[in-house]
Amino acid sequence: MPADEPAGMGFINLAEKTISAKLVYYGCGMGGKTTSLKAVHETMCPRNEVQLVSINTEEDATLLFDFLPIDIGEVEGFKIRIQGFTVPGQPKYRRMRKYVLSGADAVVFVVDSESSRLEENLDSMDNLKENLALNGLSHDSIPLVLQYNKRDLDDILSEEELDKHFRFGDQIAAFPSVATESRGVFETFVHATGLLVEEKVRLYGLGKGEIDPAVVAEGARQKLWKIHDELRVEQEKEQQEARPNLALTFDEEGRKIDPDLDFDEDPNLQDLPEGEILTDEDLEIELCAEGQVLDFEPQYEPEEGPEPALLDAAVESNLELVERFGELDRYKSLLEKKNKELVEVTQNVVHDLNRPLSAIRLMLSSMRQGILGELGDRMGTAVDTGLSAVQHMERLIRDLMDSSRLDYDGVALQFYEIDMTLLVAQIVSNFRYEIEENNVGVRIVPLPMIQADEWALTKALTNIIGNAIQYGHPERPQRIWISCEEDAGRWIILVRDNGIGIPSDNRNRLYQRFERGANTGGISGTGLGLHIVKEIILGHGGEVWVESEEGEGSSFYLAIPKEPEQPPHSAVSEIERVSVS
Repeated sequence: MPADEPAGMGFINLAEKTISAKLVYYGCGMGGKTTSLKAVHETMCPRNEVQLVSINTEEDATLLFDFLPIDIGEVEGFKIRIQGFTVPGQPKYRRMRKYVLSGADAVVFVVDSESSRLEENLDSMDNLKENLALNGLSHDSIPLVLQYNKRDLDDILSEEELDKHFRFGDQIAAFPSVATESRGVFETFVHATGLLVEEKVRLYGLGKGEIDPAVVAEGARQKLWKIHDELRVEQEKEQQEARPNLALTFDEEGRKIDPDLDFDEDPNLQDLPEGEILTDEDLEIELCAEGQVLDFEPQYEPEEGPEPALLDAAVESNLELVERFGELDRYKSLLEKKNKELVEVTQNVVHDLNRPLSAIRLMLSSMRQGILGELGDRMGTAVDTGLSAVQHMERLIRDLMDSSRLDYDGVALQFYEIDMTLLVAQIVSNFRYEIEENNVGVRIVPLPMIQADEWALTKALTNIIGNAIQYGHPERPQRIWISCEEDAGRWIILVRDNGIGIPSDNRNRLYQRFERGANTGGISGTGLGLHIVKEIILGHGGEVWVESEEGEGSSFYLAIPKEPEQPPHSAVSEIERVSVS
């Protein structure tokens, strides 16, 4: 543990200016702790960028804990991360609550507002105070926020009555909530976050007295509300785009009817007695939509016999595992961010390189054509070498751009009916100078009409045919055969050559970026072409393979379904079918 990192889950890293704090949701069983953390997760991670990990019983109640790592971002120069936990509320899991509470920096105590559950709430509060003391913490000093949940029910205690029982200090704030509707939950979370951030800054003297802890706390609150408001605006926009002309209808009693709700299509809604509301308890929930669910069926009572020692070890092990999960998730987010930055830098560099390369190519071409004066033999050779280098650089730039588009940006494939004979003929025509220079014989067997993306397939076949020309055998005339055959609902395009072939131990890694055969030394190439080919064909729902013998030639097979469909693992972002009249 670093010297600047105190005991417990939350810590301060002065070198990285990182505040990491632990926020625990505490309360009686089925009071709304997990539902509250889920509501926070939906706001902070609307696309499930970070998963909520739940370890549940078969009754869908928390057995050990729920865990949610939250990265707020940078506030006043500090990176702030919150690790949200819940505790099991059932009385028989008292020991587990002690372990989950260890190292807590703040507590949200969720009160079930129902009158019938007052004693359970009071018992849970006493248990909180006891476990805080056992962990070397005090209920008088730790930031504590009350959340009066289930305010939508009928038989509930008033907020004034609840204050008498649970607000044992003027500094304690209380928020009414309906966790199932996400009402009041985020307000509670924001307030608790501000308190724990302020406490961390004050306790550790961050900013060397130059930064007011209250200012950092207020900055964290404003940052959270900005995230909340941006999400709400985005959701409203999506709803408007999805249902721009929604016509509302009402029943005889004036109640709004949702036109998208079809009772005949949902078996869970059939035979529902009139006037009843379907609740979550009526549905069998097998998976947690917010994240991973691990189901445990306890085989013992935690407080009896020798098992508590085993339970202690299990809880400590799970808490350590969750801490590692949080770190792994953080590193994953950082890696994705760095990858995105790398792609953006690559594309900017590629764009900037194109201009001077074009100018150099234009100048060299003008010299080669004699526009700038007659060239001698040595000068002409130098110009040809320069042109060759420029062409190689342009190929590398194009491949880098295409590779980054396929791997990170995504490409929307548009499927047309394509005459493959014309497409291949055009590609071969583009290589006419290389074909004439190397005296390459090309034979094209009449090819069929197929459904494919013209840009993508042109790119793939250009790479395959270009390789066949480039890697010809120096001791015999080059020959290339291009054909296509039909096989079980797909077209198999074959490009065969009699070139240098591919060493057997190199074939499995040929489709990786910047990988080339061991026998290609001295021959220019980017090492990206076959990687691009594979991603494009995968994007069509097809596959690529090669048969080759070193020194004898290679045969590349591109299999494309007659009805292409994007597979889940494809790098392309989507498929757009285009009909041509």
